[in-house]
Amino acid sequence: MEPFHPNHVTIACVVRRFRRSSQPQANERLPPGVEEVISRGSCYIGKLNEMIVLKYASNLNDMGFQTSIKVEKRLLEIIGPHPRIIQSMGLIQDGLILKYYPNGTLRDYINAHPDETLERRLEWCTQLLDTLSFVHSKHVIHCDICLHNVFLDENFNIILADFQGLLLSRVNGQPLLDGMTRECAKAYMPRENLYVVNVQTDLFAVGSAIYHIMAGHEVFPELDSFYDEDAISARFINEDFPNNDYVASHIVEKCWRGEYSSAAEVSADIAAVQAAAEDVYEELMQLDVDMEFEDREYEQYEEEEEQDEDEEMDAEYDEDEDAEYEYVDEEDNEDEEVL
Repeated sequence: MEPFHPNHVTIACVVRRFRRSSQPQANERLPPGVEEVISRGSCYIGKLNEMIVLKYASNLNDMGFQTSIKVEKRLLEIIGPHPRIIQSMGLIQDGLILKYYPNGTLRDYINAHPDETLERRLEWCTQLLDTLSFVHSKHVIHCDICLHNVFLDENFNIILADFQGLLLSRVNGQPLLDGMTRECAKAYMPRENLYVVNVQTDLFAVGSAIYHIMAGHEVFPELDSFYDEDAISARFINEDFPNNDYVASHIVEKCWRGEYSSAAEVSADIAAVQAAAEDVYEELMQLDVDMEFEDREYEQYEEEEEQDEDEEMDAEYDEDEDAEYEYVDEEDNEDEEVL
């Protein structure tokens, strides 16, 4: 897909633009068996027990949301089992049953752990890209990649979720199923028609996800995804990107410019950054060893210096003692002469 031209008229609204909230909403629906609502948005996520959750439409009368949930169930079937993709247990009358991941979302984890290692951050990027590459191999476009839709399993590896995206025909590339999800403003590739999605629109969103992982916060944190959508879009169109003072910034900007044709290409560039980081780490480790060796030499030098000082003090003490004895001897001789 060609990058959106600045002269094109932007579309002010986006599909299903809803704020996510942790606060209960007035008259919100609570299906039978739901212990608590753990996510609110276009669809709600209700915890059923320690193993499973229920994804359901907040409004039963809105058939669009009901259809999106059914599309997600079908897309997960088409993709098939994968260790980095959320597990579905099928549809029931109230919604879609999914596996529960108690470690929460990657977004919340990064916010709570700003000092997470570079090694772990790069590994998350690799896992996300490899998972997305598998999804694209099934002709599925995710359409809403962001860290809110990435969970962490028991080993803190990523789990990609929220598959209300698009299935493309293997014959002509036309949409066969569409869950009507589209990216939020900070992950949205500006384009003439927001309904047109493909691999590059997903990779643009991946760029924003990598930025979030590496920088520790969303792109343009001073702007609001809901109220400042036009300003965010204008920055992307004009390539007014954030300062590139974070690891893998060149990869992020290539995603935003639409310069990658596959998730595998992005993953290869991340692998190069990982290799460089490992080389730096090994070099620093070697420096630490050398410094420790120098410290030991310095400590040995201090010990030798202290030993020399002790010997000098002993020598001075001996000379004083000898002088005192000599002085006493002289006094004794004088006494003998008087006598």
